[in-house]
Amino acid sequence: MIYFNNAATSYPKPDGVAEAVTKSLTDPPTNPYRENVTRESVISSCRERIARLFHFPDPNRVLFCSGSTEALNMAIHGLASKGGHIITTQLEHNAVLRPLHYLETNGVCDVDVLPCRFPGYPSASDFKNTLKKHTCLAVVNHASNVTGARLCLSDIYDICDAHEIPLVIDAAQSAGSLDVDMSGMSRAVLAFTGHKGLLGPKGVGGLLVGDRLNPRVWKSGGTGIRSDLKSMPEMWPVKYEAGTLNQPGIAGLASSVGYILQKGLSFLGNTKEELVRHMVRELGKLDDVTIFSEPPEQNHCGIVCFNVNGWSSEEIGYILNESFDIRVRTGLHCAPLIHRAMGTFPLGAVRASFSCFNTHDEIETFVQALRTITNQH
Repeated sequence: MIYFNNAATSYPKPDGVAEAVTKSLTDPPTNPYRENVTRESVISSCRERIARLFHFPDPNRVLFCSGSTEALNMAIHGLASKGGHIITTQLEHNAVLRPLHYLETNGVCDVDVLPCRFPGYPSASDFKNTLKKHTCLAVVNHASNVTGARLCLSDIYDICDAHEIPLVIDAAQSAGSLDVDMSGMSRAVLAFTGHKGLLGPKGVGGLLVGDRLNPRVWKSGGTGIRSDLKSMPEMWPVKYEAGTLNQPGIAGLASSVGYILQKGLSFLGNTKEELVRHMVRELGKLDDVTIFSEPPEQNHCGIVCFNVNGWSSEEIGYILNESFDIRVRTGLHCAPLIHRAMGTFPLGAVRASFSCFNTHDEIETFVQALRTITNQH
């Protein structure tokens, strides 16, 4: 089997990830908030590794939840102001678009969606020109899960910081592929998920919250400490982590982030860039293929999006799976607005996405499969 669906969920996982999950499941249970007893606990270790990966100064402001969808909801609902104005882009995932739609249709905020400069992002000047006096929040995707396009975060952050506007960064695709330096972004919140570029298990992700931000608590419940209080304790990170954390998932994530730190982001990113370069070069030799992705040198997330003329994306995906045992993702990829901009709505496109474990031989096999399909048409 050739697995080219890593932008959805990475496969395989690095050595040690499954073992870390199994160990957490088979060891006697402990209270995750006894972290002050020993800094060697798996949860503390994972917070520290994630903080190191993102150059983030305070591990206690690394918050865990079920994934980037929950993390983005926590950030958006926790930072949006009644009567405010929110800026986002056409390249966003539904994990951003749907919470913003909810706020707009319920009269909480106005939302402006900046059109993309396909295949890339709106410019910093586009963003700045959309600011209003009551702009309360900006939400941007660091890297598109459809095209692999990446945003220059520093330009957008500087604009937000100058106007005292919180910035929410969706790093679901970029985490583990691109180097994100959060050390100077004290007015930003970054959402990540564990099962994509971070090479960890499903069901775990989180937020990194800059020290000038204090989002409203989005959910309340048990914390294991200060059970006498009627409201959530004010202690970070406890106040944002009501309920039982996914400790086995966090254990696996600690292992996978450790692998990334050991290998280095530059190695992982360059590996994906070379795979993208190879794929784009070979697809470019096929007359019936239209490529929608960014040039390889601007695409370190390992994504190549394309269509085959005369075929729907679902047909191509089905044949690749059934006849060649190749896994890709087809359709709208939970990002309908970018497909409208690409002219691929409502049928979508074929997305092949790589991890550091894919090979150039697999790309050759993939392209030959496409040649076989198109020659049979």
